[in-house]
Amino acid sequence: MIDVTKFPLIVDLDGTLAKVDGLIDGAATIAIRRPLSAFAAFASLQYGRASFKDFLADIGAYPVSTMPLRAELVSWLKEQRASGREIHLVTASPQSVADGIAQRLGDLFTSSTGSSGGSNLKGNAKATYLEERFPEGFVYAGNDANDLEVWRKAIGIITVDATAEVRSAAHRLGPPVERDFPGDPASWRTWVRLMRIHQWAKNGLMFVPLLLAHRYTDVSAILTLLAGFACMGLVASATYIFNDLGDLESDRQHPTKSQRPLASAAISAKSAVQFGLVIGLGGFVGATLLSPAFVGILLIYVCLTLSYSIKLKSIALLDVFLLGMLYMLRIYMGTVLVGLDASPWLLVFSLFFFFSLSMAKRHVEIVKAVEAGQSGRIKGRGYNVRDEPVTLALGVSSSLAAVLLLLLYVVNDAFPANFYNSPKWLWVIGPLVFLWCSRIWLKSHRGELDDDPVVFALKDRPSWVLGLAVLAVFIFAVR
Repeated sequence: MIDVTKFPLIVDLDGTLAKVDGLIDGAATIAIRRPLSAFAAFASLQYGRASFKDFLADIGAYPVSTMPLRAELVSWLKEQRASGREIHLVTASPQSVADGIAQRLGDLFTSSTGSSGGSNLKGNAKATYLEERFPEGFVYAGNDANDLEVWRKAIGIITVDATAEVRSAAHRLGPPVERDFPGDPASWRTWVRLMRIHQWAKNGLMFVPLLLAHRYTDVSAILTLLAGFACMGLVASATYIFNDLGDLESDRQHPTKSQRPLASAAISAKSAVQFGLVIGLGGFVGATLLSPAFVGILLIYVCLTLSYSIKLKSIALLDVFLLGMLYMLRIYMGTVLVGLDASPWLLVFSLFFFFSLSMAKRHVEIVKAVEAGQSGRIKGRGYNVRDEPVTLALGVSSSLAAVLLLLLYVVNDAFPANFYNSPKWLWVIGPLVFLWCSRIWLKSHRGELDDDPVVFALKDRPSWVLGLAVLAVFIFAVR
């Protein structure tokens, strides 16, 4: 029997050595973050797939430095290399990408070869190339159906994260299978993390108008809002997914965001795009059944969110104003779904209130940058480390304005509505909200606000105490 370990080992890149397909990752990122470059890139497809890949490589869209590699496979390859075995990287990715990956792994590869000269080194083309280059035989490590043509020409087979169908087909080809590296399919918890279900808590703002209108016993309205909550959640999750696709490169360099499902390659970009489209479309279909006006607001929400993700998140002040708008829209959605008149006082209060909270998140980023000794502009943001006094002043003053607007809402809308038997209790809500905002800004200025303020409040015990106090005051006012 042939000892396959004596033959050169050829390793594929996309989906094999790397957990991801660099072409799909790169295309998804520029489609979201650099639409003009994406248009030019897709226009190059008329000259063939190889030209498309070359264009992506030329504009730096391939994630060479951050592409997640398979630790178990790399460790085994190093053992093989230490034993004296030749290991060659041969990929359909451009030559510059192959060289970049080889450089990342030091002296692991004897050589690195990628597509060049307009040829796409994949399937039959790769099989022919390897047969000519290694006439005495080679062992090939691949992962998908395109590699079956190569395995037919190989002396030995190594499968990496192959589907059951591909693995079965490879085993039937005849050459011995040297190793099978099984994949690690994403669990349902990973898909839930991709959707960022915890962010759905923000959509609870849709219930605020129902509560303030004292229709909390209206079963029909509650069911409508629950359905709207689910539709909004699905659409919001879809926008989070596409935002993560646009941030792949930066997230993979971040100490904590690198553990996100897409950044860590626990879920592929292709699967994420398909999933995002399905849940987003599902959310819109459900919204259409509820209310045409609700669909219109959802479209505005999506447009604002994508505009924020693509460009506006890097424009100082406009970014936090837009975030405040997105929160305000959630409240407005609630009024539309249950057929209420939107209170201008409530909507303007929510705009200032959430502007302040969004500014708190930016302020803590500046504080941490200052503590780290950074200078100049903060990466990915429109703020400079010297903006710390400005963000502090704007954030605190807008929280004070929000409290004032809340009190004006109480006087102009709540008191005349005759919903409350003891309306004077409502005055207590203003100081409680002021106290909570003050706590948020104290934590922010100390650099201790690690989460989105709304998410922070859900995990913060003092915030829960203040929230329950507000609820108690509301009950006392109604009684």
